[in-house]
Amino acid sequence: MVTTGETSAGPRRSAARQLLSVLAVLVLGALVGGALTGLTVGVVLKDVALFCLGLGGLVAAALLVVVPARLRRRRQAVPVPRVALARIEYRRATHGEFADVPVRFDLTVAPDDAPAYRVYVHEQVNLVDLADYPEGRIVVVTYAESQPGGVELDRRPTEEWARRAADARIDTAPEHTRVKSEGAGWSGCAALLLGVLGGAALALLPYWGELGERFDDTSSSSSGPAVTSTVAPGASGGTTTVTTVTGSASSASALRPGEMRRLADTLVTGMDTELGTRITIEEKAMSAVGSKGPATGGGLPMSLRALPYELLPGLVETARTGLGIDHPETWRIDIAPGGGGPAPVVRVTVSGGGRSAYLLADAVGRITERHPG
Repeated sequence: MVTTGETSAGPRRSAARQLLSVLAVLVLGALVGGALTGLTVGVVLKDVALFCLGLGGLVAAALLVVVPARLRRRRQAVPVPRVALARIEYRRATHGEFADVPVRFDLTVAPDDAPAYRVYVHEQVNLVDLADYPEGRIVVVTYAESQPGGVELDRRPTEEWARRAADARIDTAPEHTRVKSEGAGWSGCAALLLGVLGGAALALLPYWGELGERFDDTSSSSSGPAVTSTVAPGASGGTTTVTTVTGSASSASALRPGEMRRLADTLVTGMDTELGTRITIEEKAMSAVGSKGPATGGGLPMSLRALPYELLPGLVETARTGLGIDHPETWRIDIAPGGGGPAPVVRVTVSGGGRSAYLLADAVGRITERHPG
């Protein structure tokens, strides 16, 4: 006769091992996700150090998989087989297309030297033999000593074990002793997926802004600003070219670092000259009056490439906050040569609520006059 106890140290140890296994899969997934993200971001941003870091992460993940597996195989090269009796608590057969059908058994396994425990077992059973496994029957099972969840029915037990099974009585083990069958299962797959996504997110977060700027630049450059030009004769025999560069609705604001310089380069290319007598900059557009030949009626020419575009966003911010316009809606920059020569004078105008104000600055961004609204 075999009876069961209320506690089971073996199943508890198995549950602890399964929890550690899930945590290990979670860490491994995070490492793989972070490494793959590092490789991808490194290629996109052309960051060699980040690419090498991602490659190193993949190598580390491979070592974490291969080395423990080999050590396990060495320790368990010859698994110790165990034989025990088990009680069929419940069985469920599903319909199949062949003579053998999959059957799910709910067993109470009662080892000779350990407390009994519950486990689910999946077996292929011939329809003819299905009647030999009724609920409540005592059967012989086998499993590896280190894997109590990997239970299999012994279809041809020895005479001794068959006799013990015929004479034994096994009490049903409580549900809290249940041991999961071997295999990664849904918990392992979910842990791996969660780890990969979490690792990818953690690796991507520090580079999110830089990636956004990179893709914004790519989008802006792919669409390209629209350039329109109008050529008219100048007052002194030269020609005057009015060229406008207009960005699309998705283009970056001209106040974004580097954007004014990019628009100016496009403007100069469209004008086919870098000399101009006036330039106007707004949120999504830049226009200039170009000059080929001697000075025209518009004033002395100045070099459009030499203008202090990097200083202009700061002047716009000062005008927005320091000229008394509470809610500025629009801004505009006008640059023209000063009265005493080609040195540019910068005028920044802001408007909002039916009011406007402006400030004047020199070529180095120094504010010379303020005219509050």
